[in-house]
Amino acid sequence: MIDQVTYSKLLAETWETITELGNKKGGEYAADNDRLANFRRNAERLGMKMETIWAIYAAKHWDAIMQYCSDFNVGIDRPRMEPLSSRCDDLIVYLILFKAMLIEREREQ
Repeated sequence: MIDQVTYSKLLAETWETITELGNKKGGEYAADNDRLANFRRNAERLGMKMETIWAIYAAKHWDAIMQYCSDFNVGIDRPRMEPLSSRCDDLIVYLILFKAMLIEREREQ
């Protein structure tokens, strides 16, 4: 059972991790003031929309989570490159980045 205290602690720790990830990875991938630069750059290279690039990047984390769920259902315990909790954190960051894209699209209209 996850009680309220445990859940509140998890929530606080997760937001701290998300903030750190967002800041560190933002510097690695965006390098300038445009936090969406990586998506924009790769979309332009491939002739796609940045949302499509986002979907590809986010899907790898979702795929790892779904594979875990499938494995768990049939009793498979496979080695993983990253902890699933890390995949969850990355996916949360990607969802926030997608919200940033939505804000940008709304401003363009």
